[in-house]
Order: sequence, then C-alpha cells, then structure tokens
Amino acid sequence: PDLARLLVAFNAEYSEPAPEREELAERLSRLLRTPTFAAVVMGEPLVALVTLCLRDSIYTDGPVVMLEDVYVSPGHRGRGLGGTMMRLVVDEAARRGATVIEVNVDEPDVAALRFYQREGFVHRAPATGDRAFYLYRDATDASPERERRHAPQPRPPR
Repeated sequence: PDLARLLVAFNAEYSEPAPEREELAERLSRLLRTPTFAAVVMGEPLVALVTLCLRDSIYTDGPVVMLEDVYVSPGHRGRGLGGTMMRLVVDEAARRGATVIEVNVDEPDVAALRFYQREGFVHRAPATGDRAFYLYRDATDASPERERRHAPQPRPPR
C-alpha cells in the first residue's frame, strides 16, 4: 500500500495517468512475488522508490533490467537518495546476473536526463555516437495510423 501511495503521488506530480491506488497495490502485491519484478524503497514512511522489471534478451547472457519508475518525493530531493537507490539497483541487477540496465526519459525532463547521465547511463551508442530513442505504440489498437493521428505534430521553424 505504501508503494502504491508513492506511485500515485509520482504520477499525479507529473500529470500522468495511473490506475487507482487500490489497483496499483493489488498489482504490486502480485508482481513483487515474481522473479521478474522488484522494488528498491527508502524511508520510513516511504519517500523514494525504484521499480524494475527483468526480461530475457537474445543479446545478453543475463536478464535486462528496465527501470519502470524512479521517484523521490519533492521534500526529499537533493539529499542523495536517488544516487543511493541507483547503487542498490546496480548491485541487485548484478546479483541477478543482469548485464544491462535501461531507463526511458522524456526529452523535456532535463533534470532526469542529467541524473541518469551522472549515474552512468548513456543515450548514445558508444561505438557510433548515434542517439538512442525509445519508441512505442498502443498494442490495443491494431492500426498504426492511430498513433500517427495522436502523435504531437512538429512545430514549424521560427
């Protein structure tokens, strides 16, 4: 329940849609009992969290860790909790045999991008310097046109 409470606060802070707290608590309870989902939490009461999913990949010997949520409550930022949690995540990923940790960052979230880069994440391919992108589509809509219709339209140059 405390993890669900913090996830609701996280999504509300960034105006992102999220399931109701009770539904989140139920999902978390189920997922935390599986070997492919984990959470790193800090504080009493809970003030910071990382949720992570593990998946197999044909390109690595161990699982890939995807950071699904990383959040520190506003009143607790700037105290090193994020960095401490990232070190715990790296340790847990290594313990589970993972070889890669991934995270998605929205382009306007410059502070998050700066944090992840400080923590060793890169958004350019080391060999080529090419920028990395995260693309997605709604799997419940069979039409690729739907995503194009609802995608933000580029602004004309000024």
